Formats: sequence, structure tokens, C-alpha cells
Amino acid sequence: LGGCRHAGASLVRLRAGGQLKPQFGAAPKLTCHLPIRTDVGSRFSIGNRTLSWTRGEVLVVDDTHIRQEWNAGVRGEHYVLQVAFCHPCEEQQRP
Repeated sequence: LGGCRHAGASLVRLRAGGQLKPQFGAAPKLTCHLPIRTDVGSRFSIGNRTLSWTRGEVLVVDDTHIRQEWNAGVRGEHYVLQVAFCHPCEEQQRP
């Protein structure tokens, strides 16, 4: 991650019934999503694919694709650790 100006981390919490608006990044970077706690109704879409979360299963996505998260569950909150880093295939992103 040294030299990557797009590196960062965040913890996302979605309550039951919550959702994040569709979003995408402008810079070529990868984002690693690690579900820490999931609810049965938690979903993630990237492009035209919709995925269910599995606790402990990592998902790495290209940040330039449209993505969205939501929690249609009723039992509780959904937590995901997100870590962003430079795309290794982009020459200008290398130190």
C-alpha cells in the first residue's frame, strides 16, 4: 500500500432495512469487502450481479464498477470492513 494515494479503510454498518446508494469510484482501485457480521437479508450488487454476504468470505471488486449494498433482513445489523488499495494493473498507480 506504500505510495498508493487511494488506500484507506472504513467500517460500514447497515441496520435492518438500510441501504447504500449506488456508487462507483473515479480512480482505478480495488476494494476489499470483509463481512464481519451479516444478516440473512444482506445483499451486495456489482454491475448486474447480486450476491449474498457470507461472514468471513472476502469479496474484492474493481471500484470503477457500480455497486450497492442493502440489508433487507429483520434480525439485526450488518457490518463490513472495506479496505481500498491501488489497482496493481495501473502503471500510474505504482510507486
